[in-house]
This record gives sequence, structure tokens and C-alpha cells, in this order.
Amino acid sequence: MAISNSPAASAQPGQLQLHDIHVPDQISNLPIAPGWWILLAILIYITFWSYKKYKNNTRLNADKKQALAILASNEMFKAKECIALLKWAAMQYFSRQQIAKLYGKNFQDFLVKQLPEKHQDNFNKLITAGFDSQYQAEHESTSTIDKDCQDATRLWLSHALPIQKTLDKVTTAELSQ
Repeated sequence: MAISNSPAASAQPGQLQLHDIHVPDQISNLPIAPGWWILLAILIYITFWSYKKYKNNTRLNADKKQALAILASNEMFKAKECIALLKWAAMQYFSRQQIAKLYGKNFQDFLVKQLPEKHQDNFNKLITAGFDSQYQAEHESTSTIDKDCQDATRLWLSHALPIQKTLDKVTTAELSQ
């Protein structure tokens, strides 16, 4: 009897001619499917947009942070200095020509309009005495008025800045009248 796996046995007619198992060629990762290119483009766009938004937000808040730092570094700010700081901060975010001509009650009303409604009454209560004492002799300014002005300045800087674009347009139109 002959062994069926021998070369002589494979030559017999009627038997199957089988070949060895061949591993297919390695599949290449290139070219990458279009979906992956689209995903990469979206990720790059989102990264760029986030960075741009972050830089814009940092730039918008730079003057606000500087004003708050000035206020925090000097505990002895007088009412006049607080109002001058408020005017400087407002000029950084609004048109200089429109803000520079505001003073006294008009400037106070402008500042109040920039705040959210829930803070307007508190701000008005704190800052009114400061605006009233602004044009009076230096010796009449008290520490209570100065402290209230500092609190009002901190409140306005924290809640009114940076301004929204729509609010800026409305305020600019109101100032023009």
C-alpha cells in the first residue's frame, strides 16, 4: 500500500491536486479613506477656532483685569479716583469720543445702563454719593463714600465688562441722541 501523501500518490488520476495555504498580501493603510481626511480637517478647524476664541476672550478681558488689579492694589482709592478708573475702563470698551463728553449724572446713567438689571439698584445706591461728592471740596469725602465707590467700581467692572456687541450698538445709538 502506498502512502497517500507521497509525490507518487499525487500523480494518480482522480485525486484532488491541493496546493499549500497562501497568506494574502498585507493590506496597505494608504491611501487613507476620505472620511478620515474630513475628520482631520474638522479637528484642525475646531482647534483653530478654539484658540482664536481664547485669544479674543483674553484680549477682551485684559483691560478689565488691569482695572480690577489697580483697584485691588490700592485700598485707599478716593471716590474721584474710582470714577476716573470707571471712565478709563469705559473708554477701553466704548468709543472715546462718546465717553469723554459724559460726566456727572450722564456718566452715572451710562454706567447703570451697562449693568444687568439685578445689579443696577445696588450700583446706583453705592455710587450716587461718590458722584455727588466728586465736585465738592476734598475734605468732605469720607471713608464710607470712598469704600462704597470702591465696591461700586468693583461691581461695575465685574459685571458690565466686557460688553456684548449688541449692547454696544444699542448704547452707541443711545449716546448719539
